[in-house]
Amino acid sequence: MNNTIPEGKPLAGRPDISHWDFPQDAASAEVYLKLLEELQKHFIDVQRDGFSLPGFDAYTARVVSAFRIDAWGLFRVFLDGRVYTASTAANSLNVALVLYLYAHAEAWDDEKTNQLIRAALLHDVGMLFLPPELLQKDGRLTDKERVLLESHPSVSYERVRRWGESYEATQVALQHHEEWNGSGYPGGLAGEKIHPWSRIAAVAINFVARVTQRRYRNSLVGYEAMKQLIKDQGVRFDPVAVKDFVRSLGLNPPGSILLLSDGSIARVVEMAPGSILRPRVRLLIDSFGNVFRDDRGPLLDLSDTPKVFIARPVNFQDLLEAREQQTPG
Repeated sequence: MNNTIPEGKPLAGRPDISHWDFPQDAASAEVYLKLLEELQKHFIDVQRDGFSLPGFDAYTARVVSAFRIDAWGLFRVFLDGRVYTASTAANSLNVALVLYLYAHAEAWDDEKTNQLIRAALLHDVGMLFLPPELLQKDGRLTDKERVLLESHPSVSYERVRRWGESYEATQVALQHHEEWNGSGYPGGLAGEKIHPWSRIAAVAINFVARVTQRRYRNSLVGYEAMKQLIKDQGVRFDPVAVKDFVRSLGLNPPGSILLLSDGSIARVVEMAPGSILRPRVRLLIDSFGNVFRDDRGPLLDLSDTPKVFIARPVNFQDLLEAREQQTPG
């Protein structure tokens, strides 16, 4: 890790960052894991053709309640990645969470927001009927395998429609892999022919994919995922949807680890109103090398500190690996 510092004093020694914890997120992690476990059970029922709509109604209500109480805490748990499991259930829960934050920032009413969450939770149920070996394959897919994979939105649509979900939910299920320029699937739809909810869902799905660890993609921090979304706007994604999405989560979403211009390292805790480039952060290591664990670091509002700004986002795991490389054998 390069500890060159534009301003202030350099870090003293090599602070031990191998066992940082964020106690304020511990309760959020417990809630996240419970929601995930429940969704996995519902998805097993889907595979066994024993899906209970009343049971899922009750589950959706619990998800909505948890999001209202602690959406940013749950989001930090998701972005941190320590409790992430590669599964359709985890992907669906994460997409629902991200879309809730989008809807909240856009001031959607409760009924519309709840419908969006439900659509997100069910959008990928078609994946549950694909062979596990296909989902776990590391290499390039054959033409036959790709056709099978690209059939899952149609399967999702048929299931969601059969369960009597909203029209919007059926469209999210069917169109979440359509792309703005018409290069997506299954229908090759383009532009405004894609349902508005499907357009924002596509952005959220891509964001989740880029910040979670999967077999076919290395983990990327929130900033890098946002940067790629911005690059792909007008090509893969509706540019208005991308703009609104970035505004709702910030260019460095909460949970991101940042190197600041004074050499300090901080974690984003929340967005400052009207500022996607200057969030509120909690220091992990200050510019003098003082280390703050257990969420005890000072809070800093970058919108009120013009002399300190974001130098670059960093991956927490990169910090650990850099420290291991610096430690003598």
